Amino acid sequence: FRHFLIKHEIPRKAFHSSIGFFTLWLYVNGVQTRQLPLPLFAAFSMVFLNDFLRFRDPEFNRRVTKAMSFMMREKEVNEYNGTLFYLLGLTIVFAIFPKDICLMSVLLLSWADTAASTFGRQFGKYTPKITKDKSLAGSLAAFVTGVFSCYLLYGYFVPVYDATVNFPGDISWTAESSKLSVHSFALASGFIASVSEFINIFDLDDNFTIPVLSAFFLAAVVKIFHV
Repeated sequence: FRHFLIKHEIPRKAFHSSIGFFTLWLYVNGVQTRQLPLPLFAAFSMVFLNDFLRFRDPEFNRRVTKAMSFMMREKEVNEYNGTLFYLLGLTIVFAIFPKDICLMSVLLLSWADTAASTFGRQFGKYTPKITKDKSLAGSLAAFVTGVFSCYLLYGYFVPVYDATVNFPGDISWTAESSKLSVHSFALASGFIASVSEFINIFDLDDNFTIPVLSAFFLAAVVKIFHV
């Protein structure tokens, strides 16, 4: 059973997906994005230090990787952990972009990327390849999840909690301030989720590129179609 869990990366994907739910929980409890870059960078620094030390001590590396084997990929035994890039990407996004763009980038990283990986592994062999490691099945899964994430955030969470947790300027896309309807913006979000998921920039870890690229693309769409 343990082999099955590790082979299919179930604990890793469960943790990855939980970040989206945790982020929405922070949102409804009034945590502001400006409060998060420092804790995120502190966590990044601790993970970096851990990796830096274990690469220089084989016995320490063996103990860490054994304890974390259910969460780590085989290649991460001798390479920097994907969590490191996850934290760095989110640190940059939360330091630069408006609250709703930050939330969407987390949801696309947490849910759309997980969906792409899961469906790509299971059904990618039945669909054309988009890149060497990305399939049409995975991209379609990312697209659908991106559309769903947009509807969930702007169709429920923002309207319900706007008056209690948001300040002026926190929400960059609204139906009143954009030429795009929520339906058009949801489709754009799905497309951005797919594109951000399969773009490869200098072989950087997608835990870094997905939140940064998706935030940049979403912010660009908001600005271009702003009334």
